[in-house]
Amino acid sequence: MIDRSSRLDVTSRLDRTQARKLLSEILNKSGTDNVLSSKHCKEELRKDSMTMLDVFNILHGGQIYHDAEWIHESWRYRVETKKMLVVITFKKPDIVYCITAWRKLT
Repeated sequence: MIDRSSRLDVTSRLDRTQARKLLSEILNKSGTDNVLSSKHCKEELRKDSMTMLDVFNILHGGQIYHDAEWIHESWRYRVETKKMLVVITFKKPDIVYCITAWRKLT
């Protein structure tokens, strides 16, 4: 459960473990209700024949292997499975924002 009284500042860089834990807490508490998607992400999903169901599956089962990247005024985290990847940021301690997604080349 997300502790809203915690001092976790999602505008600061989270390490991979913190980001994965926060993502899991958000998904477990709110399901898909607190997962938002950018227009760009929706376009990229269409290009790669992916759906929001793919995104949710990646967010649930994927791992964060790389440190966060500071891009366009936000910390971005790559959530990956063997075949797909979603780039997210945290807008608030309880909101996941999907920036883009793609299929990995095999």
